[in-house]
Amino acid sequence: MLRLAHVLVTFCLTAATCASTSFPHITDLVTFGDSYTDEGRLGYFINHNGSAPPVGYVPPISNATSTGGYIWPRIVANNTGVTLHDYAVSGAVCSNELTPRYFAGINAPFPAVQEYEIPAFIADNKAKPVNPATTMFSIWIGTNDLGNGAILTDEHLPGVTLVNVTDCVVDAVQKLYNAGARNFIFQNVAPLQYVPQYALPGRDEVSGSNQHYFPTKPTFLGGNLTAISDRMQELVLTTNQIWKYQLPSFAASLKDAKIAYFDSYNVILDIIKNPHEFLTAPYNTTGYESHCTPPNCTTSYIWDPTHPNGYVWYDELHPSQRTDTIIAEEFAKAMKKQSNYATYYF
Repeated sequence: MLRLAHVLVTFCLTAATCASTSFPHITDLVTFGDSYTDEGRLGYFINHNGSAPPVGYVPPISNATSTGGYIWPRIVANNTGVTLHDYAVSGAVCSNELTPRYFAGINAPFPAVQEYEIPAFIADNKAKPVNPATTMFSIWIGTNDLGNGAILTDEHLPGVTLVNVTDCVVDAVQKLYNAGARNFIFQNVAPLQYVPQYALPGRDEVSGSNQHYFPTKPTFLGGNLTAISDRMQELVLTTNQIWKYQLPSFAASLKDAKIAYFDSYNVILDIIKNPHEFLTAPYNTTGYESHCTPPNCTTSYIWDPTHPNGYVWYDELHPSQRTDTIIAEEFAKAMKKQSNYATYYF
């Protein structure tokens, strides 16, 4: 059951778009983003000394992703029959010209949406084009841009603000449009203030020296967990609000394009607030499944392997496969203009 606060919103920008009331039948899904979407592309970089995949590379289908199982776009593909083209790279940000994050595993910054993912798609599309009329394009980015090692901890290039980040993602859509894309689902930032890595005290927050992804957390802001969580909440809510006001006029500027704004934030928040509607008991909305011992995390263990569908989070930063399944179900509805978690600008 959806919360009553969620209602399907449609903006008819012109008479022509009002006459066309839905997305076309979608045959292909092209995705961009970070570990919340990556099916294994970063692994190629790691296994090839930082070299990018060749033109035409298709990552193998994998259930060894950041969710501990299948990632949401693969679930969409499995459930709907669309062909998935996943360009997301774990660790990515929108642009390394704004918030570069170095990764020792490839001796370089993580490949970013602007500098790697979109150019990789354009190169592949020249070699083997998708049909733009029946292809959906999705961007879900922001988790790393806003997180530690970037905006949260003031580790960004000089002068960079949230506006630069939000503009970067909109510009990414523009570049895809210029390359022929016409159907877009634009996903907002997840409620990162609830992930254990950034959570308030009392929500199974990750504190002390047990830091897998945030090694400087014990000293950042004096180790004040409330201040860290509050700051993350402010960054997430501000970013999503900027996009909310930015997208209508941007969508109107793209002739013949159809754009939906998918509210990933409230999909996940609803799971947290109403676990009985989405998860299998016993519910765990604050803890996480996969634990490891920093700093190397070469071994890990599952906290409760008998109830994988009871968790919102797989580890201290990433959604579980169950959460991704719910995201995938709503995303598939959005492709038919049927999800109450989306705003449709056509």
